[in-house]
Amino acid sequence: MSGVRPPAIAVVGIHGHGASHVLAARALVATGAASLVGLVDRAITEEDRASGVPVYTDLESCLAASPVDVVVLSTPIHTHLELAVTALEHGTDVLLEKPPVTSLAEFATLQRVADRTGRLVQVGFQSLGSLAIPAVEEAVALGAVGDVVAIEATGSWTRTTGYWSRAAWSGRRELGGVPVVDGVVTNPLAHAVQTMLRLGGATEASAIARIELDQYRANDIEVDDTSVVRVTPVSGPTMTAALTLCAAEQLEPFVTVRGTTGLIRFSYTTDVVEFLAGDGSSSRVEYGRIGLIEDLLAARRALDAGGAASLVSPLSASAGFTAVLDAVRSAPAPTRIPPEDVDWRGVGADRHAVIVGIEDAIDRAARSARTFAELGLPWTRP
Repeated sequence: MSGVRPPAIAVVGIHGHGASHVLAARALVATGAASLVGLVDRAITEEDRASGVPVYTDLESCLAASPVDVVVLSTPIHTHLELAVTALEHGTDVLLEKPPVTSLAEFATLQRVADRTGRLVQVGFQSLGSLAIPAVEEAVALGAVGDVVAIEATGSWTRTTGYWSRAAWSGRRELGGVPVVDGVVTNPLAHAVQTMLRLGGATEASAIARIELDQYRANDIEVDDTSVVRVTPVSGPTMTAALTLCAAEQLEPFVTVRGTTGLIRFSYTTDVVEFLAGDGSSSRVEYGRIGLIEDLLAARRALDAGGAASLVSPLSASAGFTAVLDAVRSAPAPTRIPPEDVDWRGVGADRHAVIVGIEDAIDRAARSARTFAELGLPWTRP
């Protein structure tokens, strides 16, 4: 990114969640901080063509048409590696949606390419851009909760049959022999897992001693829609994520740091932190957030000026999460929950599964660091 030309951004995968990246890029264009030089998608609409930005059906055509400094990838999970490598080899930095890749082997390949090309890869874990995270880490270091005894993540969301049928790769373990790994742990509530690992100091795969999974599905899909992930680190407290997409209603997900004298509860979607002391007193603080594209551009400016880059969500910090994903990928298929334990609500594409009593099960599993099977829940029995 040299001269007076603002950094040029191309967004690949511009519909669905990708539309938020287009809006973020346009906001930077409005301030003069960047230019938007390409929208790439296999399904270009007339509205896309009328947007005033050049449109392409493949990344290679976009990269050949004009200089590009940053490629934002918001495409199906199983396409991430190939597209990211293409962008890096072309000499661009990359904002890569989560999960970054579908295995530890792919992760190693992508990291090697990034290191060799000297380009930056920021992974789309927006929660890591929250200013609440360093605040929580500082509070823990200062002894705000005493000794940390556990870290918990809870997520009770809903997903409809329309969600699971929106694309050929949705809810698939693999597609055409290629891993996809599109389950609750690795995609919809991946932020809960990654944020838990960050606060537990286990963003590196080498920091994890053991990963235990207890996975189920109420929907007619290949992957898990309800799971417990228990991570035992090499050092530090056990981390437990209890997650579902089969709640009666969508609730706010939290990551909780539990200590001997209190706890800290972080709402990673709202950047709100609650500090609860053992004496019953509490406080609540709302923090700001760093945008991932802005952070990536700032890191590149620092490097070009001869300094060091410091990304809020670098690829290297997703190694621990990818180890969890790899465990999910290689685990047996999730257990089907008996029909009598599932309440179906809604009609048509809005129909969604509700596992009876799941909200209580989520809380119990996270607080006790036990799996659903260890809790003896009726739908876990073979």
